[in-house]
Amino acid sequence: MEKEKKNILKRSLRGKMLLLTVLPLVFLAILLGFVSTRSFTSAMLGEVENDMANQCHMIADIYDRMYPGAFRLEVLDESNYNLYKGQVDITAASQIIDSIHEAYGVEVSIFRSDLCVVTTMKDAAGNRQTLTKASPVVVSGVLETGEEQFYSDVILNGEKYFAYFMPIPGKDGEEIFGMYAIYRLASDVHALVLRSVLPVILLCLLATIVIGLISIRYSQKIVSYLQQIQRFMRALSGGKFDIELSPRVLELEDELGDLAKSGQSMQRALRLLVECDALTGLYNRRLGDRRLRRAAKRAVDYGMDYCVGICDIDFFKKVNDTYGHEAGDTVLKAVARVLKQHMTGKQMTVARWGGEEFLLLFENCKLSDAQKVLQQIHTQIREMTIHHGDQAISVTMSMGLVQAEHGASEDAMLGAADELLYYCKEHGRNQIQVKDLSQK
Repeated sequence: MEKEKKNILKRSLRGKMLLLTVLPLVFLAILLGFVSTRSFTSAMLGEVENDMANQCHMIADIYDRMYPGAFRLEVLDESNYNLYKGQVDITAASQIIDSIHEAYGVEVSIFRSDLCVVTTMKDAAGNRQTLTKASPVVVSGVLETGEEQFYSDVILNGEKYFAYFMPIPGKDGEEIFGMYAIYRLASDVHALVLRSVLPVILLCLLATIVIGLISIRYSQKIVSYLQQIQRFMRALSGGKFDIELSPRVLELEDELGDLAKSGQSMQRALRLLVECDALTGLYNRRLGDRRLRRAAKRAVDYGMDYCVGICDIDFFKKVNDTYGHEAGDTVLKAVARVLKQHMTGKQMTVARWGGEEFLLLFENCKLSDAQKVLQQIHTQIREMTIHHGDQAISVTMSMGLVQAEHGASEDAMLGAADELLYYCKEHGRNQIQVKDLSQK
């Protein structure tokens, strides 16, 4: 009986349509699940690496500010060491790495050469697990090259960790003293990736089943719509995030329409992972806002200075009206190149804030230093000529720069910088206005 039902299904148009519909959709669901998993995993691992690198640099900055001087190791006996930073024995003073451990949920270690002498890692009895040695891979990758390295397969106490190592330079150009190390459990990262990807995969599977059940009713139209959706998904898998689905597909009020809208949602999700402005190549507002919030938190937690600048191209609407929007895009790209040229380094961020407006963020930086950078940018933009076809275009910029007030929110800093920018525009433009809010 069961065999007879299978033969009828194979001979019927309904059965053929189900096969013709379900098989491509299953393929698309698998492809989309694979692409989304790879995309999310790659993006999140990159974010994890960046966060761990920032944490390493933050620890180094804090130690350098709190305990000036070079590292040195005092050997008491073969199993007892004291690690000094300047004149301070940090073997006993572990408050800094303990606070990082509590705040970010990571383990922190400091090595003298390949020997761990300070760490937040503890055994079952609560004793710190010092005097362990780094693996040969880390020794060759960090100590011998002097380069920072990220590893995704470090095994500690039988568990897999992501690890970031940053070399500690020796005194007066001597060989590398040791390393800072940040560890994060790999299982935590993988669980986060799984929680993000699983709903998308389940949604794709559900849509595949539903659309397969109604395939006989829509016949050739379904095949046509599926071909359009298939092309859309393949374009996404190739990184073409600007592709658009046909309005006819999006207007469908059935499961195919749901699948199309789900594809659009996936398109938006993947696009969010790309944190650069498509026109200028600068960071976009989303990333700029996140960096600003991070700087504000560091200012509160560690007293690190930061400055916020908002700059705007003067009379940009006039450029568009006079020369055309393509010329306006050329101007934006040229200005972005100058901004990117001067805003280099891990503690400087430049982002396109909107239209012809840009955000400049200076972390761990005094107002006078940030002002020098803005002056260089301002001068170079004022003196350059931008060519678009046979047209030569010159522009200027107005800039507002503030030194952050301790404890003030990032919104307050943006508001203060905006006020200075507005003052520039009301008083002739083509100028820089600076204010130190920390001196209130």
